Amino acid sequence: MSDYRQTLIKDIEASLSNILDRDTHAIVVSRILRILNGYEVTKRCTEIATYDDANERILKRYCACLNIDGKSKKTIYAYYRTLVRFMDFLRKPVTEIGTYDIRFYLASEKERGISDSTMESTRVKISAFFGWMFDEEMIPKNPCRTIKSIKVPKMNRHAFSSVELDSLRNACAKSKERALIEVLASSGIRVSELTNLNISDIDFGTLSVQVRQGKGGKDRKTYINDVALVYLKKYLSTRSDNSVALFLNHNGSRMGSGGVRVILNSLGKRAKVDNVHPHRFRRTFATGLAARGMAVQEIQRLLGHSNINTTMRYVQMDDSKVKASYLQYTA
Repeated sequence: MSDYRQTLIKDIEASLSNILDRDTHAIVVSRILRILNGYEVTKRCTEIATYDDANERILKRYCACLNIDGKSKKTIYAYYRTLVRFMDFLRKPVTEIGTYDIRFYLASEKERGISDSTMESTRVKISAFFGWMFDEEMIPKNPCRTIKSIKVPKMNRHAFSSVELDSLRNACAKSKERALIEVLASSGIRVSELTNLNISDIDFGTLSVQVRQGKGGKDRKTYINDVALVYLKKYLSTRSDNSVALFLNHNGSRMGSGGVRVILNSLGKRAKVDNVHPHRFRRTFATGLAARGMAVQEIQRLLGHSNINTTMRYVQMDDSKVKASYLQYTA
């Protein structure tokens, strides 16, 4: 038996020793020996010459294509970071990576305790990358084609109840806090879109909000209600700066997404409301509009979704309302 097969068997024995009892371990190893007897085993070379920067050049070209396609800098960085980690793990030219390599990497991630949702996100990014390479004729076939999606348990992401929203409002100690949650609750914008807003993006006459360079680089219009307008004006009246930004942090600079999350987390603790984060206001916005009868296509436009299926995942329909609608249209 070759040295490589002996090494492989020793590695398997060591791996199984902590999870199998002695008798079962002996049986499993014996069967593996019989199976390996019909195969030649060679060691896979995992070293890349230091002068070969082909992987990096291909990855930069891919990121440039993502940029041309309108992906945000945040999205492009997420793809880049995932793919760099993937390539560093395998340590071989990306054009030579096969289906087994990808499955091996995903299995290793699973063994590290990575969640199924993160695993699926990783698989999607790797699959998109190799799909692009195949389309660009860099590889003869896509090694991800036969790798199935990873099933992720569905999570119930609940909208805020009216009681929870009232508790958050009552917990506000500053006009900025109240203005912040009223704008989020009435406009349905993303936290990144909120922090990018300038004062000039709010039309105080029509209550419209001009969202510039939203997700996917798209502009759109949404709206705030009268309550949000009142508290927004109240907050702006406390400022004496010359900044164009709608919301500022305590240093007088444009507030970032992290600053918004800190404020909401603090409000949640004060109001004794769990899981208070920006995206939950967006879900509450969509669910509330649907409950009041707005068409899903119109909600989709306000949220800035390209796919209506994404909007449907945001909208939580109460069973009693569904039944009432059914009776209304079937009576």
